[in-house]
Amino acid sequence: MRLRKAKPQNTIESVMHFVEYVNKWKLKGNFPTAFRGQAFYGWIAKPKLFRGEGRIYENENRAIRDIVSIHPSEFETDKTMFDRLVRMQHFGLPTRLMDVTLNPLVALWFATEDFVFTEYNKNIARGSQGGTVTAYFVPDSRQRYYDSDRVSCMANVANLSGKSKEVLFNLARESSDHQSFIENSKNVKHDDNFNKDVLDELYYHIGMEKPHFRQLMKPQDLLRPIYVKPKLSNKRIIAQSGAFMLYGSKENSLKSTEEVLPTRSVFIAAEHKEEIRRQLERLGIYESILFPEIEKAANFITRNYAKMKPAEDEWTL
Repeated sequence: MRLRKAKPQNTIESVMHFVEYVNKWKLKGNFPTAFRGQAFYGWIAKPKLFRGEGRIYENENRAIRDIVSIHPSEFETDKTMFDRLVRMQHFGLPTRLMDVTLNPLVALWFATEDFVFTEYNKNIARGSQGGTVTAYFVPDSRQRYYDSDRVSCMANVANLSGKSKEVLFNLARESSDHQSFIENSKNVKHDDNFNKDVLDELYYHIGMEKPHFRQLMKPQDLLRPIYVKPKLSNKRIIAQSGAFMLYGSKENSLKSTEEVLPTRSVFIAAEHKEEIRRQLERLGIYESILFPEIEKAANFITRNYAKMKPAEDEWTL
């Protein structure tokens, strides 16, 4: 399990304390673009697809076809691969999307979920652990809308096999512009069991959703994650003020000033999580609001009544 080198230095103990931090977070005069809350500070922030669970990454193209073939009606209205990835993320399939939110209080809610560390680690004791909220400062050059060509390029990487992705990203690192990318893909030498133009394969999938797509993709664009503003197409995205970080390559080996997005983080100790959750509920941030599906509302109502004292549920005539 990959861990952070250290927990964030700044610690918050209440919602008010957190809001004070958020209002101070600025980079060159700009406030954060988006936020992400995690129940355990030690988790590396990255898409679930990249976390090494089984062989889902190598078989990403099969997994997305499996879920569409089992539930085709759920995807009938989706026009692009990005649309389908958003829906798959909603249903829990590991994708190359990472959830973020525009609302820092929503991120704080996720950071205050209970988490118990059970693994052996010389630096982390077993037991309840603190969470973290991270603020992302994304430059305009790394922000896109859902219908952008760059989003189509990165999202359709999901249609490639594990081997095709490996070859594609190696070519992207070696190519300097869109023309050399095309030429290198045509001329690259493959082994006897794999011999195809991987960039042409990617362009084919993009062309299925954008017939007039121009093959001018910068190879470096596949290697850096971007922030995507989605369509408000489902209740959960609306409720959570949701957006996404979209990843192309699993590993980023570029050496440039644009490689790493600037961030700020705060730590929420395990002993403060419950009280912060109560404060958030009083501000209207709770599970049945963030997850508007009926089963989440039922869980929230059940827990509320379970906490009531015996006399509170008696009727007075």
